[in-house]
Formats: sequence, C-alpha cells, structure tokens
Amino acid sequence: MKQCVKCGETKAPSEFYKEKRVIDGLTARCKTCMKGDASSSYAGRREAVAARNKANYSAQKEKDKSLRLNYGITLDQWNEMFDLQGRQCAICGSTKPNHASGQFVVDHCHEFGQVRGILCGSCNIMLGHAKDDVNTLFAAAMYLVSNSTPESIQERKNRLKAAP
Repeated sequence: MKQCVKCGETKAPSEFYKEKRVIDGLTARCKTCMKGDASSSYAGRREAVAARNKANYSAQKEKDKSLRLNYGITLDQWNEMFDLQGRQCAICGSTKPNHASGQFVVDHCHEFGQVRGILCGSCNIMLGHAKDDVNTLFAAAMYLVSNSTPESIQERKNRLKAAP
C-alpha cells in the first residue's frame, strides 16, 4: 500500500503509475490525481495547444512517417517509384487515385512485406479480393477474354426487340 502525496489516500500499488527513478518504482501521486492535474492543465491552454499543433503539422512529414512505419520506405522513395510509373497506377494506368483517402496506395506483398508498386484504390482492392493469387487473376483474365463479344448490350437489346 502507498499513500498519494496529493489526495492523502492510501491505495494499492496498481493505483500508481510506474516510475523507475524512485526507490519504490511508483509515482508519488496516484493515477486519479495525475489524470485530474493533466486534464485541468490542458483545459486552460487548449487553444494554445491546438494552435501549436496546427502550426507544426505537415502532411508531407505525416505521410513520410506513415510510409516508414508501415512499409519501410521514405516519402522520397515513394515519389521516385511513382515517377518511374509515370505518376499513374502501375496496373490500369489511371491518373486518379480512386481511393477514399484521395491518394494512391502502396501495393505490397502481405507474406514477405515487399513493396511492389503504387496503385489506385480499385486495382489494390482487386488484388486484395483475389488474395494476390496469380492463378485467380489469370483465370479472371481468361474468363473476360473468352466471354467478350464485340456486340454491345444495346445492340443485343435492339436485336431482341426486332426478333419476331
């Protein structure tokens, strides 16, 4: 048991945060008092904190951080890869991201983590639904080839209407 220096209550050690720098390994104030102090401190400077965060925010820095964390590449490497693709989707060639984020996405192998290219959202979803299975994608391509006719749907409708 330990007594909080702020509220004076004696509480179980689990009610205190860990602190390596002190002998007993626990903070002097209990978790409740520390949370209360932090929220009252923030309440008085909320606008200043928000302004500072807004001034320090950089979309480029955030994207670089996310790419490093999730794929092990830098924003510069991403841009170089996208430039080599002609700044378009590596599969369909679209110059529109077709993704809810409004940005192109990194395609990577889920098994080995290898970055393969930059794709539009539609192509990335297509690969995901096929579970990156080459046989499934090849079968889908063959299906499209073998079941494609030069006749349009409208031409078929007109032909059916004209038939007795």
